[in-house]
Amino acid sequence: MIKPILIYFLLIISISIQSQEKEHTLQAIQTTIQNYYDGYIERDLNKLNKAFDTVNGTMKIPISKEDQTMGYKNAFFKDLMPIWGNREKLSKETLENCALEILNIDVVATQIASAKMRMKVDLVTYIDILSLQKINGFWKITNKIYIVE
Repeated sequence: MIKPILIYFLLIISISIQSQEKEHTLQAIQTTIQNYYDGYIERDLNKLNKAFDTVNGTMKIPISKEDQTMGYKNAFFKDLMPIWGNREKLSKETLENCALEILNIDVVATQIASAKMRMKVDLVTYIDILSLQKINGFWKITNKIYIVE
């Protein structure tokens, strides 16, 4: 009788540890996404650098012609961060009209993840699909594609 009880408790402990690890991973990814959002609207290079892979990370930028998307080109985050961080600061009123909504996060083997988010910046709403990787113990956005809603 002791063996089944011991197995039951070990199983419960194992499930509990896995659940805690998953929750920790989701919180770390949410923090990365929050750093992206805060860095973008606050024009804060430090927060942007915490969020993005500034070595190899890229963003897909739409190539448009006559209001039609013809394809996408790559832009490196290391080139975009200084542009985003050095833009004119948003007014207090504009900042009050900004919002972040994380729509979903999908984690694979605790090393890679995808996330979809909605980011409202004043009158413009972006939908971003992000690829994230755990690099040197930190979650970083390694790829991004977006549309304007």
